[in-house]
Amino acid sequence: MRVLAIDTETTGLAGGTGTAAFMIGIAAAEPDGVRLRQWVLTAFAGEAAMLEALASSLAAADLMVSYNGKTFDLPLLRDRRRLQRGPALPEPPHLDLLHPTRRLFRRAWPDCRLATSERRLLGLVREDDLPGSEAPRAWRDYLAGAPSDELAGVLRHNALDVLSLLALGPALARSLHEPTSCGADACAAAAIWARCGERGHALSVLEAARERLDTRGALELARTLRGAGRVAEAAAIWERLAAAGSREAAERLAKYHEHVRRDWTRALDYARLLDQGPEARHRRRRLKRRLAAGQGRLDL
Repeated sequence: MRVLAIDTETTGLAGGTGTAAFMIGIAAAEPDGVRLRQWVLTAFAGEAAMLEALASSLAAADLMVSYNGKTFDLPLLRDRRRLQRGPALPEPPHLDLLHPTRRLFRRAWPDCRLATSERRLLGLVREDDLPGSEAPRAWRDYLAGAPSDELAGVLRHNALDVLSLLALGPALARSLHEPTSCGADACAAAAIWARCGERGHALSVLEAARERLDTRGALELARTLRGAGRVAEAAAIWERLAAAGSREAAERLAKYHEHVRRDWTRALDYARLLDQGPEARHRRRRLKRRLAAGQGRLDL
């Protein structure tokens, strides 16, 4: 599989037709190493040629990787291609690493910027890196005749962006398999596995993190166990959580004892722990009617 990482440096972050990419960088993982390519505009007359060169590279890729590319980079490039009256850019399957990073680490990290991901997952700390916010000014200064030193800094910044994206993919994959070892949210990792149809992986991740799960995670583990047919194990978790004051666990137990165990007495005990909403009141009335009709025994 040919994986291509992409990142742009633009004339601004506001979007719209007044914003353009003055630099595009791609890094492609190939059998004999990584190939880095960068294009820089020195006049807007070259934009169509730059986008055509990018189109050729995208057409040869099996997977495109970005960081916030689905929201920013790709829509911008599509718009610029349309303004140049060129055909639509090829778009291979696109993995935007920002989104799984946020799901896995937003509870643990102060932010999910690319630099934070590099530092936390790759142990990479950039030295003398020109901030991305300074890139438009450095490019404009270069066009106005300034020395190329700062533009070279923009090229280096862009190169590091795309190269780190190729390394971040495997690092995030490890976080999905072993979230607790990476400080990731095991509940979020399980949700990603479940969305991919890998419910066995989702359950394995949650069980491996069982001792570290908070109430939210324990409820998710119980839900996943129930879905796997391990209802008694799920009920044991709900009982522990209900004893600690979890209303959601109490509701699950009320339903479990009413519909699965058919033990109206236990079901009513847990239903009494619920709030005063209409659904809870209706449940309590129903259970009291059943008990009054002499059905308060365990019916196996």
